Amino acid sequence: MRCFLALDIPSPVRNYLARFARESLTKGEVRWVGPEQMHVTLVFAGEIPGATATALRDALLDVDAWPMSFALADLGHFPPRGEPRVVWAGLSGDTDELRRIQGLLAARAEQLGIEREKRPFSPHITLGRVKSSFGAYAIVDQLKEVGETLRGKPFETTTMTLYESELTPRGAVYRPVARRDLMA
Repeated sequence: MRCFLALDIPSPVRNYLARFARESLTKGEVRWVGPEQMHVTLVFAGEIPGATATALRDALLDVDAWPMSFALADLGHFPPRGEPRVVWAGLSGDTDELRRIQGLLAARAEQLGIEREKRPFSPHITLGRVKSSFGAYAIVDQLKEVGETLRGKPFETTTMTLYESELTPRGAVYRPVARRDLMA
């Protein structure tokens, strides 16, 4: 299985972001993420055996977590310097709590043999992937210009999910394997 753990984003926020990205970010060649696929990745496990996926599900169910409040904060790209490959929306709010949860899940995943991400965790929602170098730097300028028009859009997250990701010619398809409600 190809899996990842994610914090789920409410559908009104996902729909707003998808519409905002398509209408406001017109530079370069970007393959926009559909609203049904938007989330905050906490741990990307990659290809793992079923037993490891079961243990990852158990980690998700065991971690101490409760609902968190966020707002959309800014726009950016990865890598942060140089030609962009990913366009994202950032978060403000309970990001310290989200980092704590992500750290606990990453530590558990590492115990299962899943390699920990080398870069520090940066809470974000991927909006799109840059398909071509043509116009890529124009995207950076536009992100700065339209980032100020991104509405804060406060929201609360109440679920985390272990997803299976199947790669298809039309892009990845995500299927929930286990979902965990965050209780106050």
